[in-house]
Amino acid sequence: MPIPGFDRFYTQNDWRILDLAHRRASRILGRDPKTHPYANRLARAIMIFFNSGETDFGRLASMAVKRELSLSKTADESIGASVVCIPRDHRERQKQLH
Repeated sequence: MPIPGFDRFYTQNDWRILDLAHRRASRILGRDPKTHPYANRLARAIMIFFNSGETDFGRLASMAVKRELSLSKTADESIGASVVCIPRDHRERQKQLH
């Protein structure tokens, strides 16, 4: 899970914890930890939680999964809110008026 530019901030043991958390969170989410479009977003979330003091890889993974699910739910809700269903006959009437 190493991210370019961050190598100097973490020890080898820190990277091991971060990697374990990332792999576990990816597995829980059913994602490939390397190729999924949001793999880096997940990794950065884990790093943020780690930097705030959490060092248990299981808890890091759990926190990151909850964040990802929350982001997914928020995205789904905002997409759903922007979809408006207009009955076909209403659209046809609008065309006739213009």
